[in-house]
Amino acid sequence: MLNLCESSGERLLVFSQYLLPLKFLERLSVKAKNWSPGREIFVISGESSAEHREWSMERFNNSPHSKVFFGSIKACGEGISLVGASRIIILDVHLNPSVTRQAIGRAFRPGQKKKVYAYRLVTAGFHEEEDHTTCFKKELISRMWFEWNEYCGYQNFQVETMDANDCGDEFLESPVLKEDVKALYKR
Repeated sequence: MLNLCESSGERLLVFSQYLLPLKFLERLSVKAKNWSPGREIFVISGESSAEHREWSMERFNNSPHSKVFFGSIKACGEGISLVGASRIIILDVHLNPSVTRQAIGRAFRPGQKKKVYAYRLVTAGFHEEEDHTTCFKKELISRMWFEWNEYCGYQNFQVETMDANDCGDEFLESPVLKEDVKALYKR
């Protein structure tokens, strides 16, 4: 995903509720891409000071060198605007769907000029898949309660699958990404 974002001139947000995967991905970006924190890479966690948050946010949104922003999903919940990004990856399932929605909302702000895509990574066949389904149901119930419309009345509380070839997302339709995914399955 980083390679696709880099080649298309887009920036990426990566959110997790855990710091370990964010730190791992930061180190991997430094080693594999030869990127530098504070130039191409930005990180906000609960340990970040208010000044560091403001500086990181401003640099990520405005620097032509910025590539990826790694953020703790809770630390980036309020007061953070990351309109420099047009791609968002949620690494894990948070049991409160409003927390995830709020994190995705960091890029859906006034000043956003691009279409924003959000990807939620869910491991099939593990408890994470059940958590994702539970969150989907919570989100649907919330919409039915607060935003009722005709569409909500006909839901069957099942997560629907989508064909990546028909979604209109050039990244998911990319042969490069498909080859990367195939390589992961071979491991």
